[in-house]
Amino acid sequence: MNSDQIKKGPSRAPARAMLRATGLDDAAIARPLVAVVHTFTDVSPCNLTLRDLAQSVREGVIEGGGTPVEFNTIAVTDGIAMGSDGMRASLASRETIADSIELAVRGHCLDAMVLLVGCDKTIPAAAMAAARLDIPTVILYGGTIMPGHCPSRAGQDAEDRALTVQDVFEAVGAHAAGRIDDAGLDAIERHACPGAGACGGQFTANTMAMVLTALGLSALGDNDVPAVDPDKHAIARACGRRVMQRLSDGAAYPRELITPTSLRNAARAVAATAGSTNAVL
Repeated sequence: MNSDQIKKGPSRAPARAMLRATGLDDAAIARPLVAVVHTFTDVSPCNLTLRDLAQSVREGVIEGGGTPVEFNTIAVTDGIAMGSDGMRASLASRETIADSIELAVRGHCLDAMVLLVGCDKTIPAAAMAAARLDIPTVILYGGTIMPGHCPSRAGQDAEDRALTVQDVFEAVGAHAAGRIDDAGLDAIERHACPGAGACGGQFTANTMAMVLTALGLSALGDNDVPAVDPDKHAIARACGRRVMQRLSDGAAYPRELITPTSLRNAARAVAATAGSTNAVL
C-alpha cells in the first residue's frame, strides 16, 4: 500500500515512532491510512457540522479495516464575503483548498480519503484534489440548511412561506425601495437561516453537490440529506466503509469516474435543475 513508504521497514522507525505518539498501536499502523478531511469553520453555517460528521466517518473507516487520519483545511463563505473586499479571496480559496488537501495527502503517503465539504468553493476544490491524487476517494457534502419561517411581521414578501438566505438579499432591495420597513428587514434577517447547512436553494453549493453525485464521487442520495437530518451521521459512517471497499476493490478511482461522459452528464444535471452558473467555473 502507498503508506508503506512511511511505515514499513527498519528505516521507517522514526516515522513509526511519531505515529505511535499520536496514539496508534502496531495494528493501527499496519492498516491502510485513510485521510478524513473536512472544511469545518464556525464563521458560517455551511461547514458547521463537518467536524462532528468526521467522527462518524472515522468510525466507518475503522469498521472497514482502515486507520483514519484527520485534518482540516480552510473555507471562504461567499454568502458572507459577497459585496465586500473579501470576495476577492473566494475563487483563490478553491485553489488553496485543493492544494492543501493534495499536499497533506501526498506528504504523508496516505492510501485513500474521505472529504467532507459544505460550501461553494470547498466542493469543487475537493473534486480537484481527488482528480489530482487519484486514490480511492469518497466526498460527502455536509448538506443544505433547513428553511426558515418568519412568525412575526416581516413585510408582505415574506409572509406565510419558507425563507432562505435569498429572501434576505431580496429584502435588502425591498427595504431600499421602501416596500418594507426596518422591522420587516430585521425579522427576515433573524429567521431566514435557522441552523447549520449550506444556502437553501439550487445555488452553488447544492448545485456542486449534485455535480459530485453525477460524477460518481458521491453516492446517490447522500448529498441530498440536509445538514441537521438525523440520518446524516449514518451516511457519514457508511462513507468511511465505502472508501475502504473502494480501496479493497482497486476500482472506482477518481480519474476513472471523471470522464468526458460523466462531465457531460453533470452539465445536463445542472441545466435540468436550473443550477448555478458557477458550475461552469
